[in-house]
Amino acid sequence: MQRLASPDAPGGPPAGPPEGGGEPPAAPSGEPGVPSAPPAGAPAAPSSGPGLTPPLHLALLGGPRVTLSPSPAMHCRAMAQAGLRGAYLPFRAEAGDLPLILPALLALGFRGLNVTVPLKEAVLPLLARLSPAAAAIGAANTLLASPAGWEGHNTDAPGFAEAFLKDLAPCPALVLGAGGAARAALRALLDGGFSPSVSSRRPEAAAALAREFSEKSGREVRPVPWLRFGGPWRLAVNALSASSPEELGESPPDPSLEPGGLMADLNYGRPRNWFRERALASGASFRDGLPMLAAQARLSFILWTGRDDVPLAPFLEEAMAAAA
Repeated sequence: MQRLASPDAPGGPPAGPPEGGGEPPAAPSGEPGVPSAPPAGAPAAPSSGPGLTPPLHLALLGGPRVTLSPSPAMHCRAMAQAGLRGAYLPFRAEAGDLPLILPALLALGFRGLNVTVPLKEAVLPLLARLSPAAAAIGAANTLLASPAGWEGHNTDAPGFAEAFLKDLAPCPALVLGAGGAARAALRALLDGGFSPSVSSRRPEAAAALAREFSEKSGREVRPVPWLRFGGPWRLAVNALSASSPEELGESPPDPSLEPGGLMADLNYGRPRNWFRERALASGASFRDGLPMLAAQARLSFILWTGRDDVPLAPFLEEAMAAAA
């Protein structure tokens, strides 16, 4: 696989199946690969007018949760405000569908794709190129069409930094999970000067992830035994797919938080959130994954369109409206 020589687009969830983080709870959906209709009320991009560029075709690939994703509403509004015709369609897909779906969407003229759980890592072997950030993280959430095929990028890490780290001083941080979302969080934490530790229900996965990121960064990332996290922590990050006992099938982990610390949950739209409850009981603050979703979506849109004047506010407004 070739590597891109140039860095990711400037600027940068959710969250998925076991240890993926970021989409809302699952809802009934259609057959794999069948596009769902954009959410009701999503602003439509203009279909005609002088000076309009060719239509911009975008899509989201992921598990059953794509049917509730705010991404179509966010990107349709961004296209409308930018004066672009186009559509953003959610497609339900499994890893085994990717060898057929990716070439088909490329042949149909799609410009860009978002990839969410459980496909952020599974998509890598099928890409023509990887950006340095996607290669370092080991996951891609944004694909860009090129003559050689799909290029893989990762806007999750800068999206995580924008949503959770910009108002925090570097400190020890605990990451729960070992999937694509955890990888993006670790990359952002290391880039921001934080000292991360990682814990997973699969101890071997946490150990392998800590070793990989320690070697890549030249800084220590510690594996921490599951449910024996130590602490208290100034920052804890839930990069699991579950935010409640009902979702997990057991009591979720309960990391000890400092009063005034932050619990960052990369999931969003949960009717009950265990991590919010535990954070507030500890005197810590809580933030869910909606700001990260909006930030990474904006960066994907910049990558697809080449525009650098795209505001964050419409993405965040649509994400919050969809989750309300």
